[in-house]
Amino acid sequence: MLVRAFFLVFLTIVNGTFALGQTMSPILKKLSSHKGTVLVYSQHQRSLVDVSDLPVNFSTAGYNLVKDLSGLYVIPQGTGRIYKMDTSRGRYRWQRIDSTYFTGYNFRSIAFSLDSVFYSFGGNGFWNTNGTLRNYNFFSKQWDATLLSENIYWHKVADGFFMLDTATKTLSVKAISAPSNEVLKNSNAEKLKEGLYQLNIKTGDWTKMGKMRDTIHSIVATLPWGLLVDNYGVMDLAQNRYFNLSNKVRNKITAIVSSNRYVYPAIATFAIDSVLYTGDQFHPYDSVVISRADLIDTGIPIYTPLKPPGLLDSIGAESFLVVTLGFLSSFLGLLLYKAKKAQPIPAVESLSAPIDSSKAVAVLEPEKHPISFRSTRILELLEERERSLLEFIFKHSADERLTSIDEINKAIGVQNRSVEIQKRMRSDLIGSINQKLNIITRDKKPVVDKQRSEFDKRSFEYFIHPSHMELVEKIIRKK
Repeated sequence: MLVRAFFLVFLTIVNGTFALGQTMSPILKKLSSHKGTVLVYSQHQRSLVDVSDLPVNFSTAGYNLVKDLSGLYVIPQGTGRIYKMDTSRGRYRWQRIDSTYFTGYNFRSIAFSLDSVFYSFGGNGFWNTNGTLRNYNFFSKQWDATLLSENIYWHKVADGFFMLDTATKTLSVKAISAPSNEVLKNSNAEKLKEGLYQLNIKTGDWTKMGKMRDTIHSIVATLPWGLLVDNYGVMDLAQNRYFNLSNKVRNKITAIVSSNRYVYPAIATFAIDSVLYTGDQFHPYDSVVISRADLIDTGIPIYTPLKPPGLLDSIGAESFLVVTLGFLSSFLGLLLYKAKKAQPIPAVESLSAPIDSSKAVAVLEPEKHPISFRSTRILELLEERERSLLEFIFKHSADERLTSIDEINKAIGVQNRSVEIQKRMRSDLIGSINQKLNIITRDKKPVVDKQRSEFDKRSFEYFIHPSHMELVEKIIRKK
């Protein structure tokens, strides 16, 4: 009897564990029950689904959630795998529908559905970042690459802005100003592209729209009036306007995200019509109704549009140089010909004739104190975020103290991000500062230098090299 009782208890525990493994979070149940297409955003790396065949090394890399008319799908980051939510037997079960093999090339990519076609864009892996648009072939159950007009490589980093417009069938991204090949000694070996680009998904053509403000945005949901970012703002890319939410809505959202029951960032956030939904894996989801009246126009544009192309842009730099040199050669030749033709016959003068002081040629002495001019381009080298970080480290160096990694993370606003993102953002900003200022210094010693921490030899601390302190002070003071 004792053995039988123990066996019954064991079966109860096992069945309870199995049932728990088959349960689904309330936020995903809500998403699955919706009949239409929804753009879903998830920035958390916690496991969303319980799939036994997914390798462990991909289970913590994050997920893309895709909801269209045919159902709810999850695409684990770094893979081409697609799992569909199956509710046919009255339970929630993820069923794999693809037969892809290759992995590891598309971490931090985005996935979406447009006109019943699955797309995946960008990502990085194997020491490279790509700008490939891939579409899923439901017949071969594989991903195919789409032909594009140019390569705008991109992956979802802290400042990796993107926006899908299902009405115009366009994808807008902020190009990453870093080399696609992560093992190059010199990033100048690649021609980097910066600014806001828009891809016509149907034609595969990229168009540069302009330059975005140097600001990091956390994307929350797509509202009828634009992209909800940072919980409190809406970006209307079509009208190039940035809106703030009303205090009433801001207070509701703050109450939700500051609740102790939530992890940050949320497992899934999305909007159905004008209702924002957010939730984690275990607790009931929350919702906030947002109306058009809750949007307050700040008058601040999202990006600066491109200027109309000039002569140089229309004919190309090389052609312009050839035309200019040819014109100058012809012009100088004409001047020499006229000067030679009009040259008068010199008069014969007596060698003994006194020199007329009025005709004497004055010989200018060289200036003893030449005037030093400084190009205003120096002040335009650094972006505002780079200038801010440079000034932050400079102030510490002026006080004869080092700047720690944690202080830099807080200064650039990534203290709540993953260690990988923190490292990349620090490296990109400091590397960009040193690369740009090296144009001025022509010095092997970097402007922003580092040394190992005395307390933790695995970590570094940063400072402005003493030989460059005067230059940095001039730049940040705009002298």
